[in-house]
Amino acid sequence: MISLAEELTLLAIEDDGAIAYTAGQTGFGMALVAACLVDLNSRGSIDADLDTLHVINPQPTGDATLDLVLSELAHQTELSVEQWVLKLANHVPKLVQLALSALLTRGILAQRDTRFLWVMKERRYPVIDGKEQKEAKLRILATLLGEDVPTPHDTVLVGLARAGGLLEGFLSSAEIQRLESRIGEVGGIDLIVRGAEAAIREDQAARARAVMLPMF
Repeated sequence: MISLAEELTLLAIEDDGAIAYTAGQTGFGMALVAACLVDLNSRGSIDADLDTLHVINPQPTGDATLDLVLSELAHQTELSVEQWVLKLANHVPKLVQLALSALLTRGILAQRDTRFLWVMKERRYPVIDGKEQKEAKLRILATLLGEDVPTPHDTVLVGLARAGGLLEGFLSSAEIQRLESRIGEVGGIDLIVRGAEAAIREDQAARARAVMLPMF
């Protein structure tokens, strides 16, 4: 199964292989960290409540991206999801490198100079766990434009894509506004997603204070 962290990384790559501008936003990095936390939670490595994130099983998962995050969680004081997302943001460049390396190794992407090109032009992942799966962007569009109940994985994917500003990479402002109710309905459920949203707001507020307060 492809991880949420890998799927968010793919959302930051344009159809022509160029890197989307959304990858340069701090929200993308924090959404990527949150994706790793969701993946670790689904694997039983961690658990999170409203106040604290707990490590349940510190054993490596075999996924280098997730194991980098897990090692940090296992050697630090317990913090809330929001605090961990802020704390782990400095690891984003390495997390992206590890996610891209995994995608290249698995034959989903191929690197050509400064571009990452899809190996499978129909934008489906190679057969995983005996079944073929549409890639993240196509599933997000199907979820937002349809009325079916999405899978828990796709619910979190929509929430993190919204929190990280990634929807703007393939939806216009008018389309996002038109779909705002559906986006909120689908993507605002998961506790870790809400923690990521809070972390992104706090980071933006801190940057605003840094810009304005030196004036006084």
